[in-house]
Amino acid sequence: MFGILNIRKPVGPTSRDCVNAIQKLVRPVKVGHAGTLDPLASGVLLLLVGQAVRLTDAVHTLHKQYVGRFQLGLTSESSDTEEDCQVVPDAPILNRLQLETRLPQFIGNIEQVPPKYSAVRIDGQRAHERVRSGQTFAMPSRRVQVDALELVSFDYPFFELSMTCGTGTYVRSIGRDLALSLGSDAVMTHLVRTSIGPFRVADSCELESISSQEDVAQRLAPARDGVRHWPQVFPSDETLVHLEQGKRVDASMLPGEQPLSESYAAAIDSDGRLRALVIRKEANQWRAGKCFLR
Repeated sequence: MFGILNIRKPVGPTSRDCVNAIQKLVRPVKVGHAGTLDPLASGVLLLLVGQAVRLTDAVHTLHKQYVGRFQLGLTSESSDTEEDCQVVPDAPILNRLQLETRLPQFIGNIEQVPPKYSAVRIDGQRAHERVRSGQTFAMPSRRVQVDALELVSFDYPFFELSMTCGTGTYVRSIGRDLALSLGSDAVMTHLVRTSIGPFRVADSCELESISSQEDVAQRLAPARDGVRHWPQVFPSDETLVHLEQGKRVDASMLPGEQPLSESYAAAIDSDGRLRALVIRKEANQWRAGKCFLR
């Protein structure tokens, strides 16, 4: 069993709860996930099954799309409704145009401070664990990529944002910072992840609809789908054996639709299956970073 399960996570369970539910069905096959969704959030959650758990880092680089709903004039330590919300004193009554005029400053490669109630690690410990244990600390800012941001609805005090972004971007921080830039604050009341790369919520399956190992196997997308954003190369069976043996191969032995301009690629066999992730070692020399059994 080797592939990616596109689950439509409901509001309530954690991402780990979803992993555990599938793990019980396919044990001893391993299961992991690529991209956490908080209990408040719903939508696409990719579960990596079998050898696909080794694709976690690659799948994490897929861009994601979200729709988040926010309420103006409220604030909380988590920037959502998971923690107690307080009314912002003297918060201005904002309008749609004011929000729209500020959107461009949150598009591109931007600086963002994640919420303290998050899974970000600070000195090896999750930020939310530090908060709950009473520790005092400052959240460092970091660079994140936001490719598109649109105000899709506004009905004061509520507004909805549609966003396409890179990994590590906190949608609730975008809504919070947008409101803060206008002298107010906002908390996220709901979040839907509508896609991760080629995996769309319209194509996902309900967790409750999967009750057996056979159900999982029938719904698995090929592992190759998780790295279609990588350059694709098509080595011969002989070259694949060399890669599996840890040998270096010449770039000419890794034909693809385009010349290899990146330092990494996905090696696909004659049956269209992902067989290895290869990395450049020297100008024209490549080796397998990870291999996947037939």
